[in-house]
Amino acid sequence: MRTPGLIDVYEGEDPLAELFDASPDRDVHTSLAAQAAFLAGGVALLVSPFALAFGLAVVAGALGLVLGVVGLARASRPGVAGGVLASTGLCTALGALVLVGLRYAGVDTAFGEVLVPLVRDSLGALNNLLPSY
Repeated sequence: MRTPGLIDVYEGEDPLAELFDASPDRDVHTSLAAQAAFLAGGVALLVSPFALAFGLAVVAGALGLVLGVVGLARASRPGVAGGVLASTGLCTALGALVLVGLRYAGVDTAFGEVLVPLVRDSLGALNNLLPSY
């Protein structure tokens, strides 16, 4: 059903387009340093429980700390996002480095090796449930 005379009022102009043209939409991008800090911190935290990946945890943790600080500095600029990514990467890298530091202090934080046989057996049991062709 059409309301008579409503189209005649807006003929030739689009009020919705005018609203979007007047909006203060800014071009915002995420800081690459913040993304890299999040990735490095996550890798450091995931590999820190394993004794064989001790060196990788230290390198990824240190890289995550440095990139987290740089990412926070970059994200404070206008038009740049990524503050939460940078702070999360900073915290996860710090947590991984604390686990590595505890290992240096003599506390056994390598609990990942205990989980490997359990995960391998669980995956084997799940594979046995699948039909074989």
